Amino acid sequence: MTDISSDAMMSAAGNGTSCKAEEIIDTSTFTSADDKVEINTTSTSTVKKKPHKKRKASKGKLKKLWRRATGPPPGIISRSEWLELIELHSDWKIQQANNEEQDTKTSDKSTGGGVAIDKESMTGPLPGPSIGITQQQKDYKVNNWQVTEGSDHRDILMNLLFSKGDMHNNSKSRSQQQPKKKKRKLDTTNNEENNSNLVSIPPLPSWSTITNLASIGGVAVIDLQICGGDTDMPCPLMPSQRIAESTATNSQVTNVWSSLMQSSGSSNNKVERKITAACKVNLFQGDRQVKCISDVLMFQPPPPTDLTTVVNQINGDSDQFFQSMKELFLKPKQLRKERFPIEDTTTSADTLESKAAKERISDMFKSTMSQSKGDTILSTFKHNDALELVSSLSVNIKRRDEEDEVDTDDVSKSEYYVKSYIDSSTPDDNFYTPKIYAIDCEMVKTSSVLPELARVSVIMFTGDEDDNEKTTVVLDELVKPRRGVLDHLTQYSGISASMLTNVETRIEDIQLQLLGMIDSRDILIGHSLENDLRALRFVHCNIIDTSVIFRGNNGRKFSLKHLASVLLQKKIQNGCGTSGHCSIEDAKAALILAVRRARRGDFFRLKENSKRQNIISTFQKINREASGQSKEDSECFAERKEGSCVCIGDNDWVQKYAQSAEGSHHVLGCESIMNSMSMAVPSWLSSEQSTKRAGFLWASLQCEDKRGEWKNEVKKLDEIIQALIRRAPFHIPILIVCQRNHKKALTLKAQRKAAQSPKASSQWTTSQEEEYSKIVEQARSCEAIWIGTA
Repeated sequence: MTDISSDAMMSAAGNGTSCKAEEIIDTSTFTSADDKVEINTTSTSTVKKKPHKKRKASKGKLKKLWRRATGPPPGIISRSEWLELIELHSDWKIQQANNEEQDTKTSDKSTGGGVAIDKESMTGPLPGPSIGITQQQKDYKVNNWQVTEGSDHRDILMNLLFSKGDMHNNSKSRSQQQPKKKKRKLDTTNNEENNSNLVSIPPLPSWSTITNLASIGGVAVIDLQICGGDTDMPCPLMPSQRIAESTATNSQVTNVWSSLMQSSGSSNNKVERKITAACKVNLFQGDRQVKCISDVLMFQPPPPTDLTTVVNQINGDSDQFFQSMKELFLKPKQLRKERFPIEDTTTSADTLESKAAKERISDMFKSTMSQSKGDTILSTFKHNDALELVSSLSVNIKRRDEEDEVDTDDVSKSEYYVKSYIDSSTPDDNFYTPKIYAIDCEMVKTSSVLPELARVSVIMFTGDEDDNEKTTVVLDELVKPRRGVLDHLTQYSGISASMLTNVETRIEDIQLQLLGMIDSRDILIGHSLENDLRALRFVHCNIIDTSVIFRGNNGRKFSLKHLASVLLQKKIQNGCGTSGHCSIEDAKAALILAVRRARRGDFFRLKENSKRQNIISTFQKINREASGQSKEDSECFAERKEGSCVCIGDNDWVQKYAQSAEGSHHVLGCESIMNSMSMAVPSWLSSEQSTKRAGFLWASLQCEDKRGEWKNEVKKLDEIIQALIRRAPFHIPILIVCQRNHKKALTLKAQRKAAQSPKASSQWTTSQEEEYSKIVEQARSCEAIWIGTA
């Protein structure tokens, strides 16, 4: 990113505004300032140019291309044809200037294939690109303006910057046929970044057309932010008001806008700058998220993911499914980082006593399992020596003294960690099918360092060909804490004092059931499962944690409620008041999330707003990747490296939108439209120096007048428009978008939220709500005009 000094830009702006119209060099027929051809119209010598072997019928070819360029959409969309038109037109103008060819006819009209051609119009500049409306109105009265969405104009910008000619039909207008959405991969050197390196070029809005896509030599966006004035009165800075006033007489500023009107009635057939599309723009919906122009137009949605390579099905391919599940396992480093209980193998050992305990547990479970459904526990068991068995199977866990605090009271001497193991009576690894369990626990607060277990729910995945997401509850028990309860945390756990009154089940009973049910080769699923396993004092290695596999790019963990709502379209944890959570419901939600992630791959994830792509960053990236590509060979404007990328705006806008964009682009501070730096907009677009010529310019100009007179701002805006008309090359389409009272809408929104809080000292009145709704609607209802050639 390059910062331009204000002195240098003031000089550039000053030099630009002092130019006379007749002194401006017409660059519209050239792809860049470096390709200009000088024409000496006063010399009597004959300028000869060797005829090209492919131009024997150059005049006929020129007329054919000229008809298409000045005719209906789509005009010329092939870059090679446009370069040919530039060359033929340049040759023809040289011939006319030197009187090598004398036409006896003042006009050579032709029918078919396009508009009539006359010699007078062809002596002017070549037509450039224009954005039009499919069903053109006769005039641009306010009531006839096209009603559009903000995203429509973003899609048009995407097509202007990144689209290629082959995406547009050469024989039918856009109203007749929409292009298919295409994707271009910018960089595949890093597979981890492939998703962010895809540019998804959307189809044009159904109401719009682009003529002469191949002629684009730059794109300019002027974002006009208007704040202040009487909200009950029309603002004279809005394009609709400027155009409405253009019918008045004896006004110098009126001529600026009347010259842009397509219905100006001029008999001159030369190519001129006109308003090719005037639109009402709905920038956002509702009042929950008030957005500014740059929020909507500058950011493109996250690129879609190709589904063909990421979807797996369990039907008939269980090996593939379990392999996908294994790929979701947390690695040892992740288990340690997320603070899962991990066995300390340096101090733990398998003894004869532990082997006897495992055999005893196996025998007890065989007697309590149903013969018809051996994979489901239908009843639980209690025994008097549970604590003795648990102590025989206890293991030591790795601890970090600075993070893992331990209890040192008398109760802690009867608390043990146990680890899942392989039952000797089960098949070998080659013949063993892992079971999939999901666990969720509810805890209460006691004098212990860690919350103590009060409820545990375990469900097992029993999906088959008939119901691929079927689950069965295999364990749901209330547990009596060893210590006295200080807080039941009812609003979260759903546990009340009355629920635990007659409960006799202890944590060791639950540990024995888990050991008899869960093999060390089985899969455990949960959300922030480390907290549940610590409460259970249970060690297991094959872990899938939905808080980790669905973690955001910035490291943020999403709640299970949010994941279920967005990805499963299911509402959980909706208990009000004292009802709390349901551990069975939470466990099932975590299990289904993990199963779908295994089947659908990375596509099954949250689409974060942070993944939206800044158009400026995308433009810079394509520009950089195409450094070795010739201009003639590129159909995409962003690949042709014609000029710099320039951002102009106040400090807040620059920090939020320009500095956050990737790439090396010029940044210029301009706090207000009344600042002299605002004239840098036409200066950057018309400069003949490649280092000071903008290929892509985005300017956010602030207009604020507390008195609401707007006289100086109106005069300055018209001065900028006049400079753009006179000086900017015809191959640069210009988008001007105006928004009223965006900052005021944000301020009122914050005040409204504060007043509606139960702790607020004053209430939000009806009159305040009416004013808020009016201001939000003003911020939402914007106006946009596209300036092109006609």
